[in-house]
Amino acid sequence: MSKTSALLKLKLQPPGAPGGDVPVRSTSGSTRLLEQGGQRAWVHAPGESTEALPLLIVLHGAAKDQMWSLKDHPTMGVDGWAERARTHKTLVLYPEARGSTWDFISSRQTKRGDFDFVQSCINTVRGQYRVDDRRIALIGLSDGGSMALSLAAHNQDIFQAAISVSAGFSASPPAAGAAAPKLFMLHGGNDTMFPVERVALPLRDKLTAAGYRVEHRVSKADGHVPDGWPEAYWKAWLAM
Repeated sequence: MSKTSALLKLKLQPPGAPGGDVPVRSTSGSTRLLEQGGQRAWVHAPGESTEALPLLIVLHGAAKDQMWSLKDHPTMGVDGWAERARTHKTLVLYPEARGSTWDFISSRQTKRGDFDFVQSCINTVRGQYRVDDRRIALIGLSDGGSMALSLAAHNQDIFQAAISVSAGFSASPPAAGAAAPKLFMLHGGNDTMFPVERVALPLRDKLTAAGYRVEHRVSKADGHVPDGWPEAYWKAWLAM
């Protein structure tokens, strides 16, 4: 296993095993706050259900309260995902990085502390809710989009799909196996941070050449944060 794969590899508990060890700090309606060592994650449930539910893990972009916000933001804030969870009958896990972005990025691909937390949170959710392990996906914006692609590529046995919005890279993606996730990619045609011709299209072509099924869309009128990005591919993922 390469160093990159070791840093990005997640390990899930077997079905029926006790969940992760991230304590539930508080519960408000259908939302639970998980917290461990000062790091937090929010879990939105769609309501009572007797069926196993899909799980979507949301990975935020860089710069707390700038590229993302814990509140008061209709698309990037934590609270906005509660209604989406109900609409799509999906469990939503929204973990935060300890720093301003994911430590895999800020450390130049030498640390995985944030992903240890994400791993524990996923296991905690699977221990507290009935999760359909055949429908677990990632969605991320900007740095979160890069991490969604990277984690999905290195955990082909866990994730069915990754929804990447305005990603800048995918870290050393291995060749796609038989059970490789489908990759949904969205970029704004007027993105000045990661321009389409210089960043988006080469990234798409790299992943396609590695054997991944890639559905790529350019929203011509949008910039780095395309309008409606949280909903862009949700139904397409669930319909797989």
